[in-house]
Amino acid sequence: MLFIKTDSDSRLFEWRTIRQANYNTIQDVLEVFADIKVLPRYLDYYTPKSWPSPFEIVSEGYFCQSGITLVLLATLYHKGFIQYDTICMPVVSNNNTGKNGLVIKLDDDVFNFTAGRIDDWSYVKHNATIFQIHEVAIKDII
Repeated sequence: MLFIKTDSDSRLFEWRTIRQANYNTIQDVLEVFADIKVLPRYLDYYTPKSWPSPFEIVSEGYFCQSGITLVLLATLYHKGFIQYDTICMPVVSNNNTGKNGLVIKLDDDVFNFTAGRIDDWSYVKHNATIFQIHEVAIKDII
């Protein structure tokens, strides 16, 4: 399981190893993130200006749905899979898992709605309550 260490340095080292690994597809990265245990909500997903940096999330262990999504986004961006200046980040309540938080929407693909899978936006709309949709500058997140 990923990020189960209790100390900050170990978690940061683990994330560094993930960022340095070679991945051929987004799916490969999603599978690495699929087994992170989702913790209770830490982040205010309604207020992007309050979101901690991905490094702070990993360091402090803020692995709620939104925290995992933000670290995943930073990893995908770092690996060159996302090359946009802004990104769409819906706030959803997943009717299948009961988890609330951020997901990544890239065109009609949604990342981190279902762990380890790319979901279609129509599937997400059918299986979630969508509270809000943020259009956020990547530079403000990473």
